[in-house]
Amino acid sequence: MSIKIINPQEDQYGNSKENIFLAFDETEKFLGSSYAYSTINFHQTHETPYLIMINVSCADDLELTLKNVVRQKLFDKVLSRARELREQRADLKARIYAGFEYNRDKLDFYITNGFDPDYSIIMEADIPTSFTYTLPKNVRVQELKISSDKEFLEYKSMYDEIFVTPLDRDVFIEQESERHFKNLSFFSDDKLEGGCTIFEKDGLGYVETLFVLPEKRGQGLSKCIVKYILNYFLSIGIDKTRLEVWNLNKRAVKLYQSFGYHEMKKSLMFPGITL
Repeated sequence: MSIKIINPQEDQYGNSKENIFLAFDETEKFLGSSYAYSTINFHQTHETPYLIMINVSCADDLELTLKNVVRQKLFDKVLSRARELREQRADLKARIYAGFEYNRDKLDFYITNGFDPDYSIIMEADIPTSFTYTLPKNVRVQELKISSDKEFLEYKSMYDEIFVTPLDRDVFIEQESERHFKNLSFFSDDKLEGGCTIFEKDGLGYVETLFVLPEKRGQGLSKCIVKYILNYFLSIGIDKTRLEVWNLNKRAVKLYQSFGYHEMKKSLMFPGITL
């Protein structure tokens, strides 16, 4: 069977058409697609700030042998494009990676093609009942209330600048409905320096997000925020906490481990190569 791989005629979903590949057979039947998408993030992955995500998907009705051929051809195309994108920012250390929920077949495919296994991890910690904490006098906490489209878009703009995965409004609304939901901003001398999103779920204190602005890192604020969170959870009767963090974010993993968090299980898969 002849397999033709082409770019779409127009840009799609905010991505350049040169980064997108569509596969067809000789009858113009759609077989699958792949794409590459690059971002720069010094916040979550400061060691490899240039991130190039790739995705490969095949049509559901393909028989296994054809699926494997199509998947490999689409992968080869998109990896070649990802390497071209990488050369556009040769000054930055880069990571080409894929992201998906745990799937052994997908993981084996990427590993066979030279990718290293990587993943996000679920971490948990018990909070000692004797734990207590008071913020320094120059640090102020303010709850961020989002009640309009304008306020959400302003928050999303800041969020998307910091985190690799863009903020999804439906997910945020779902989080807001959880018990003890708090979206907190931390100010030092009245200047925004960090924040977190926390709530209770399944009897555990969830840390959904935690960030410190890059120019304020290394000054101890992240530890202040974690201590504040743990103290807050205890104050509402929660003595166990959970979070998810990208294993590639070594700085964050080390921070959480210093507070007794330990890995419970691997979650999302992020196989990749560092260039």
